[in-house]
Amino acid sequence: MFSARSLSDKALLLRPLKDEHLLEVYREAKKMNLSSEFIELLEEAIEMRELGRLKA
Repeated sequence: MFSARSLSDKALLLRPLKDEHLLEVYREAKKMNLSSEFIELLEEAIEMRELGRLKA
């Protein structure tokens, strides 16, 4: 798994995505059962933007 620091650093790379696109990518990644590491990265980016309530 990622360390907390490296996960946050990598989540920053998703900053150019608009909020709605980040959430769409997250939902599709979950549907497609993509790697847990990628989903964790998306979740970290979502939490950094305080969008957690919109994940579902």
